[in-house]
Amino acid sequence: MKRSTSRTKPRRWRRRNPLRRRSDTIEAWTGLVLGAALFIGAPLAGSLVGLTVYDQAQRTAEQQRASRHLVRATVLEDVPTSPAPTDGVATHPVHPGAVRWTTADGRTVTGKVKMPEGTRSGSPTDIWVDAHDRATTAPRSGSDSRAQAMGVGGASTAAAGLAVGASGWPSGPLPSVIAWPSGSATGP
Repeated sequence: MKRSTSRTKPRRWRRRNPLRRRSDTIEAWTGLVLGAALFIGAPLAGSLVGLTVYDQAQRTAEQQRASRHLVRATVLEDVPTSPAPTDGVATHPVHPGAVRWTTADGRTVTGKVKMPEGTRSGSPTDIWVDAHDRATTAPRSGSDSRAQAMGVGGASTAAAGLAVGASGWPSGPLPSVIAWPSGSATGP
């Protein structure tokens, strides 16, 4: 039995076809380019945005760590407790309370900071202060930077994907350029 040799040539995606219109070829290439932009470009853009945000957040965290330090303070007033939640969800509420601390040069400073509820007057607590000895928040942590970068990067990926998808992903064949007159013997 003899095999046919006509099928030995590999089939190509862009093979010549006398029935293929130029608009069909343009539509196929447009779909290929938009598909590549959607599945390669959108995640790449989101990753680049996420890395940029992460680098900026890390620089901010380093600046905060350099300009803030912990001091021991004394609580001046009882921090109130809230009633127990009725929905069964455990929370760890914090409330502002007055504290007093001594600066490196010996001055006594009073300020308000957020403390866990139920903190008693006279108890010691650690607070963060800036270079001017004002109470402030703790410096950003590495996990804060990662979470921010992942959120912004993910949102950027979604936005880029939606932009590419909305910009003209082919939803069907392009309309025919030639409008055949009705009743024509040569038309469909």
